[in-house]
Amino acid sequence: MSRKKPEDRRVVRTRRTVIYTFLLILIFMYISAHAQLEEERAQALQAETLETGNAAQAGLAAGQEENGEQVMEQEKGDGKAEGQEGLILNPEDMWCLILTNAQYPIPEDYLPVLKEVPGQGQSVDERIYDPLMEMLSDMKEQGLSPVVCSGYRTLDKQEMLFNRKVSAYVKQGYSMEEANQMARRLLSIPGSGEHCLGLAVDIYCESYQKLEAGFADTKEGKWLRENCWDYGFILRYDQGKEELTGIDYEPWHFRYVGKAAAQYLKETGMCLEEFYIEESLYG
Repeated sequence: MSRKKPEDRRVVRTRRTVIYTFLLILIFMYISAHAQLEEERAQALQAETLETGNAAQAGLAAGQEENGEQVMEQEKGDGKAEGQEGLILNPEDMWCLILTNAQYPIPEDYLPVLKEVPGQGQSVDERIYDPLMEMLSDMKEQGLSPVVCSGYRTLDKQEMLFNRKVSAYVKQGYSMEEANQMARRLLSIPGSGEHCLGLAVDIYCESYQKLEAGFADTKEGKWLRENCWDYGFILRYDQGKEELTGIDYEPWHFRYVGKAAAQYLKETGMCLEEFYIEESLYG
């Protein structure tokens, strides 16, 4: 038997190497092509799924809009008062629903455009002037004698009134802490106050010129309590709401919130703080 020469062995090894390399290249090309195909399939499936989802979402939104329109049409057809089913808040109406109390101060740069109440020596936000004058006029036509004794106040005046009340209590022998706590039951603390919004008025009458609980028993006090809602006003600090408002009962203090909100608060018996909680308006 003849032996293969070393040159023949090298030729065989070279051929095997070439063959193996070629096979590896073929395998690599197959794997790459297969992976690319799977990726294209996945992208196509994802695009199809996204398109389907968008179509479904659009259909859902259209259905909700249609249902909303149907509900609104049904409410109109039923002739129900808006407050009975809930109050729809419109952004353009939020100016008269601003809440200010011990927790929510008034921005220092808040400056309402004012209009003077004739013969009263007081001013209010010009946007509540017409409903206020209408309410006062209707009262006078019925033989009543309302007097707007307090309207808009600057933040500085509110602070002065509060500090004066604190000083009065201190002179009576109360500690500074006690005086502050007592004063804040009667007056808004510095930096807050509905009068500083220009949206509130204090009203008494010619026969009872005192801001005391007794005003509630006058004809003017009773009329205002029963009818202020029709003009967009509410009795802001009512009995039984002291813990919520932080202010004692004030049957003379009326705040403008707009007719829809006033009617809603009347029907539900809520104060403005409760309304903010219900509508999740607290920031």
